Amino acid sequence: MKYPSVNYKTPLLSLLTVSLISACGGGGGGSTDPVTPPVQVTPPVSLADYAGEASGISLSSVDSLLQLSFLAHNTLFTTAHINANRKGSCINGGIYEQTLTDNDDNSVISAGDQVTVTYRECYLDSLNGSTDGSVRYSVTAFNEQSDYDITIDASSLTVDDNVNLVGSLHVDYQREETQSVMTLSTPTGIDVDINGETIISLSNLQIVKREEFSEAQYSVSVDGDIRDEALNGTYSLSQVTPFSGYFDEFPNEGELTISTGGTESVTIEANFVENSPLFDVKYKDDFFSMYWNDAIEGAITGINGQITQYIAEFRSDNFTSVSVLNQNTLSNFGLKDSYQLVFSRPVESIVADYGEMSFQSESWPYDEVTASVEINGALVTITPEESLMADSFYGLSSFLVTSTNQQSFNMYVPSVQTRDDIIPVVTSQTHLYRFNDTPRLSAEDTGNNTNGELTYQWQELSDSGVVFETPNAASTTFTVPETADSELTIEVVITSEYGYSVNEKMVLEYVDPFGTILSFDSPEGDFVGGGEQRLFTENEGVFTFISHEDAPHYLSVDYQTDDWWTLDLAAPTDEVLGVGVYEGATRWPFQSPTGPGLDFSGASRGCNRLSGRFEILELSYGESGNVESLAVDFEQNCEETMPTLRGLVRHNSSVPLNQ
Repeated sequence: MKYPSVNYKTPLLSLLTVSLISACGGGGGGSTDPVTPPVQVTPPVSLADYAGEASGISLSSVDSLLQLSFLAHNTLFTTAHINANRKGSCINGGIYEQTLTDNDDNSVISAGDQVTVTYRECYLDSLNGSTDGSVRYSVTAFNEQSDYDITIDASSLTVDDNVNLVGSLHVDYQREETQSVMTLSTPTGIDVDINGETIISLSNLQIVKREEFSEAQYSVSVDGDIRDEALNGTYSLSQVTPFSGYFDEFPNEGELTISTGGTESVTIEANFVENSPLFDVKYKDDFFSMYWNDAIEGAITGINGQITQYIAEFRSDNFTSVSVLNQNTLSNFGLKDSYQLVFSRPVESIVADYGEMSFQSESWPYDEVTASVEINGALVTITPEESLMADSFYGLSSFLVTSTNQQSFNMYVPSVQTRDDIIPVVTSQTHLYRFNDTPRLSAEDTGNNTNGELTYQWQELSDSGVVFETPNAASTTFTVPETADSELTIEVVITSEYGYSVNEKMVLEYVDPFGTILSFDSPEGDFVGGGEQRLFTENEGVFTFISHEDAPHYLSVDYQTDDWWTLDLAAPTDEVLGVGVYEGATRWPFQSPTGPGLDFSGASRGCNRLSGRFEILELSYGESGNVESLAVDFEQNCEETMPTLRGLVRHNSSVPLNQ
């Protein structure tokens, strides 16, 4: 917080003294007439020789209260969806402790709650200073996505060892897609104390800050009163036209009047291009300029709760990145949240440096999710087209950004860490279906780091007539019409008690009855399947079934297309391969003579060692010894420790795909 260096002298106030005339009367032993005490009249305070100080104090007061509201904004929006009772370290090594008085017992910040944060030698960006003591936020309304209504009491907070704001500040914040309005008021007044002495008192103040993200512009207006102890009086602030400019730049428009109860007034005016780092101060016939930087620290010019670190001079052709609009969510990024960027001027195009715009996982399995880009003036929104993985770090593609006036620069943005409130784990027996043969779907293994129960909603995104048996359960089965013969897209929406939700979808492929298929589900980390789901049919390749009369314990299934895939199955050497379960399989043909053998490989990938199992559900041979029908389910773990690949083969078989 910044208050200008002011000479807190006692101003020269004229005193009007009433001279009293005493009359003395004679006679009768004498008497004394009543004496009227002197009457002192204090005229209105004078702004003479104080115009600069009053201007600086007025602007610093507005900026300081906005700083305090920024602190509230960052505190509430950062912690709304996580455990509000927590301790942490500050960026300078100091500490803080945050507690939630949870009056509705929903474990998150909501209407009727109080949040108290206590600091010990903690540097806060919002206040640009080291803090000690506590701030209490009383919440009247709160919507994490758009708005809040709170009262701030920072009376117990000390900034830089000597500054206290004693009293309460009411903040109403309203956010829409491309704009926000923050309204501040002082219902009980606020005293600004320095070293325990009240220097100024703020009353009847209303500050309105508007942010137009698509235009990259702000406007600030203020009305109210300041009692200034140095003047021993009060002056009023009245905004003639709002101070306005582009984000992170000095105001280039605006006029504020400072007036007393008399006829005196001081006018503060912003400059356009010439002398834009200065504002002009006019008092009667006097005129001089002051630096904005001597009066404000950047809350007036900053965006969405972020203090401007460097305020630029205004030029119409400025073009730079201003801010990540939703910066407070980057460490708790929703799985389908948008990355929102604001630039200093309208944007014409965004082009990824390499390939498509995408979110790229920074750790195994190095997931990459294509992103869409929406440009709305100076506001750019980048959204993953599929859900990101929970509890993961993602970087965003570097890109070239070009303004409408054809200025360009390359940009890299901070990574995000996705939220871990809900870690969706959605499975199906297979990714295949046919009439009267559909998989059981389950979200039962979903990770829940919230303090309440999760709810589920299964729904079909395709249009095949899916009917869920229990659409609101953690797991469910479903039916489809007999005529269904195309891909099904199924989605489950998983929601916490406080309203946060994630969406997870899957695609199920249709299989013709009695056709020949080879299919596998490969998780991330499996070498052979490469983390893919594949279905091979007779329409795209050729199946070959290999068996030998002199080796009745062995059977092979080959599929040849652009790639070559092979499944080798073997019973113990002295057994005939047939219907049954074969546990403890190892890599064929290197298995023990007394154990089963298994090997699934393809696309030039195979296991050095493996463990697995398979179950033959149907197997028959024709007169010539050829395989007439086959149904087998198998599992294998490459190197015995890699994730489990699951697959199946069906050949002229009615055995269900989903057991």
